[in-house]
Amino acid sequence: MATRAGTEGGWLSPETHVRSNAGEVARRMAYLKDVLPPTGRVLEVGCSSGFLVSELARRGYDCVGVEPSGVFSTFVRESGFPCFDALEDLKNAPEAAAGFDVIMHYYVLEHIADAEGFLRDQLSLLRPGGVLIFEVPHANDALTAVYDIPEYKDFIWVISHQWYFSKRSMSYLLGKLGPSFEVRFDQRYDLSNHMTWARDGKPGGMGKFTDKIGAEVETLYKQALISAEFGDTLIGIVRKD
Repeated sequence: MATRAGTEGGWLSPETHVRSNAGEVARRMAYLKDVLPPTGRVLEVGCSSGFLVSELARRGYDCVGVEPSGVFSTFVRESGFPCFDALEDLKNAPEAAAGFDVIMHYYVLEHIADAEGFLRDQLSLLRPGGVLIFEVPHANDALTAVYDIPEYKDFIWVISHQWYFSKRSMSYLLGKLGPSFEVRFDQRYDLSNHMTWARDGKPGGMGKFTDKIGAEVETLYKQALISAEFGDTLIGIVRKD
């Protein structure tokens, strides 16, 4: 990940990863505040450095993580959270017996061969009335479907991704799980990043031109892509009856 994301991603240590993802916490909490129950037990599958579960714990939630990376999982446990190396390990542990009110994962599902089975496994751990929340890359984001940047396609279409989801295909998948679901759009990367892709054909550039074009323009650009359904992120929300 460090070779793909560069130093901006903070992948070289858990501490820098937490600091580098403060913006991601703010972006996710902006919509999670309307989706999460007031309190409850939360499981994040693929919690990395635990930057999100730490924020949720600060807000009063009881959090558990699953993280296969030994460096990150050790850091999460040392931060005071139960953290398991695999979902199967958790399913056989006492922490799973009471179930969860919320299960979430971010940029994980696209790596899973049996996407439907993976989601069904998590629904089985949800309490009645619980909610499953996740994000995946959007196959028809602006850099692909609008600007058609070859270098971006070489970067994003990678063998480690088992799936690439559109709104239609995600809706099909979630419809197989039950009727209570929705698919939303979001935009992680800003206009500065897209300008860098267009000019230099490489990632990076977040905030690079913000002082020139203005923060308001960056915000309006993201909102425009979301409204036009060209955002780079799909958010899946599934509620358990």
